[in-house]
Amino acid sequence: MMSSIIVSICFFIFCCFSFSLQSTDSALKSNETDQLALLEFKAKITYDPLEVLSSWNYSRHFCQWKGVTCSPRHQRVTALLLPSLLLQGSLSPHIGNLSFLRVLSLKNNSFRNEIPRAIGYLFRLRILRLDNNTFGGQIPDNISHCIKLESLRLGFNELEGKVPGKLGSLPKLRILVIHSNNLSGEIPSSFGNLSSLQVLSASANQFVGQIPATLSELKRMRYISFGGNKLSGEIPFSIYNLSTLSDFHFPFNQLRGSLPSDLGFTLPNLEVLNLGANQFTGPIPASISNASNLMRLGIPMNGFRGKVPSFGNLHKLQRVIISMNHLGNGEKDDLEFVNSLVNASRLELLQININNFGGMLPEAVGN
Repeated sequence: MMSSIIVSICFFIFCCFSFSLQSTDSALKSNETDQLALLEFKAKITYDPLEVLSSWNYSRHFCQWKGVTCSPRHQRVTALLLPSLLLQGSLSPHIGNLSFLRVLSLKNNSFRNEIPRAIGYLFRLRILRLDNNTFGGQIPDNISHCIKLESLRLGFNELEGKVPGKLGSLPKLRILVIHSNNLSGEIPSSFGNLSSLQVLSASANQFVGQIPATLSELKRMRYISFGGNKLSGEIPFSIYNLSTLSDFHFPFNQLRGSLPSDLGFTLPNLEVLNLGANQFTGPIPASISNASNLMRLGIPMNGFRGKVPSFGNLHKLQRVIISMNHLGNGEKDDLEFVNSLVNASRLELLQININNFGGMLPEAVGN
């Protein structure tokens, strides 16, 4: 009886020891995977003038390499932070093997070629910053597999083609920056599904067509910018109901229509309204005075008409640019609105040239 008990205990100890060895072996293999992925990343760097990656060698653990952050328990790479280091080269597809990666920031370097589709394997990724490089090709549609992604910044690159509609399936995405590329096609209507989105910056591209009304579903939106594209038609009135908006940028397009009369009530948090160089008509809504946080009003090079309303409640105004319209009626009180700016002590620029203003410039302008 005693011998059988001893045998059972020995067997239990053996199993535990074997399991421990297997766990240790698995951890070593996982760590080796991360290390090899980092070395493959380094192999694709063709120019490293600051010798940032000189520490990336076998003389020290990879968790101690510059720019690498690991989880304390499992020693897996959770962040790769190499911004603004003058690095040149391409991004290795082996980046997709860093399966615990949560943050990847390579902004402000000179990475070229395409963004590898292997990015889509990073299921834990939350922040992806590849902005201000020279990446080309298309945005990989399987970035949509990174379902925990909160911030995607790809601005100031050479990306082209259509924006994948699948990006609209990222439930936690708060920031989407794709400005200053060569992206084309229409704005995906699926963007309306990005329920967490707060910042959408897509200016300086080649987008065409109309602004999808689905964008009015983005109830948390604070900043939206589509300036410098080829958008046409009218801005859907439902978008003016996004009360959280602070920055509204659509200059240098081919947009038309008029502004809603209740603009200042539906956008009470508005700080910047930039609609210059379009084909807008109609009056400047008198309700704009209700947007008491407004700092910059830019509507030049349009077809706005009629009297300019009072800006008396807009004490935070810094810039008012309403030139090159059809404002005013050639009457002596056309410039009465200037008197309403006397309390805007932060005003730096007042540009009202090339309109139909009559009368004399009020003495209050001296204040």
